[in-house]
Amino acid sequence: MFTALLLMYLKEIRSVLDLIRFLKSNPEWLRILGLKRRVDGVEVYSVPDRTRFYRFARRIGIDGMMQILSVMVVRLMQAGIMKGGSVSLDATMISAWFKDDRTKKDERHLKTCRHERSKDRDASWGYDHHRDRYVYGYKVHVLLDSQTALPIALTVTAAGYGENRTVGWFVSMILMLGVNVKKFFADAGYDTNEARLLIAQTLRAMPFIPLQTRNSKGSTESEKKARRKLLAYRFYAKNFIKRFWVDPDSKRFDKEYDVRTFSEQVFSVGKGSLSLDSLMHRGREWATLHSVAICVVMLAVARTAQEQARPDLIRCVRCFNG
Repeated sequence: MFTALLLMYLKEIRSVLDLIRFLKSNPEWLRILGLKRRVDGVEVYSVPDRTRFYRFARRIGIDGMMQILSVMVVRLMQAGIMKGGSVSLDATMISAWFKDDRTKKDERHLKTCRHERSKDRDASWGYDHHRDRYVYGYKVHVLLDSQTALPIALTVTAAGYGENRTVGWFVSMILMLGVNVKKFFADAGYDTNEARLLIAQTLRAMPFIPLQTRNSKGSTESEKKARRKLLAYRFYAKNFIKRFWVDPDSKRFDKEYDVRTFSEQVFSVGKGSLSLDSLMHRGREWATLHSVAICVVMLAVARTAQEQARPDLIRCVRCFNG
C-alpha cells in the first residue's frame, strides 16, 4: 500500500482518487506493486478503494511513518550516499486542504456552515515569511544532510508551532540514528540559548545559527545585534562551550553558512517537483504521511541513481518518473 502512495508522488498524481483511476487504467502496476486481496479464499490483484488507503494511514500511524523514513536514511548512510557530518534544519509551510475562513459567525450559523464543519482541526494559522502572509495549515520541519540536500528526519506540526521547539526532538533523532554531526545549521528562528546548548553539549556539534535580534534591547538594529552577540558569547563562556563559538559576523561563518543556503535551495527544487504544498487530505496523520512519502521518494531516487552509477542524478526526481 505504501509503495502505491510512493508511485502517486513519483508520477505526480495529485490525489488518492486520481491514483485509483491510474491503477484501473494501468492494471500492470497492480502486479508490480503487489496489490492483492483475498476473494473466496483466493488472492487476486485488485485496485484498492479509497477507504483502504485511509485505513492504512490510520493503522501505520505517525510513529510507523517515522520508522520507514529512518530505515531509508540508515540504508543510504550505510551505502555512503549520505554522511550526516553537516546537517541543516529548516521548516516550510503547507496549506491545509480544508480551510478556516476566520470569520465570526453566530451560533446558529456555526451549526449549519459547511466550511466550519469541514475545516482541518489539526491545522492552525501561522505566518509564512516566504509568502509574506498567514497560512492555515501545517509546518513541515526537515533535517537535511547539507552536502546532498537529502532529508534525514522530519516532523509535522500545526503552522503556528514555534520552530525552535523542535530542536530537542531532532537532537534525539540524530542520536537514535547514530549520526556523527559536526556542524549544525539553522536560521535565526532557532536562535535560543537552550537550542545552542543542546546542540553543543549533546551532539558535540558546532551551531551555525544567525543571531535573532527581535527581543534584544537597543535603539538601532546594529546595537541590538551587538548586544545579542555579547550575551550569546557570555552564555557560551558560562556553560564552558566556548570552543563551539563562531562569530556570526566573521568570514568563516558566512562561508560555512553558504552550505546551508545551497542545501535549502536544492531541497526546495526537490519538494517543488514532488508538490509538497499540495496536501489533499485532512489531519496531521495525512500531512505526515504526505511529507514522509515525498522524502522517501527523494531517498529512493538517490539510491537508484547510485545503483545506476549516475551520482549526478541523486537529486533529479523527474529523471526517474517516466
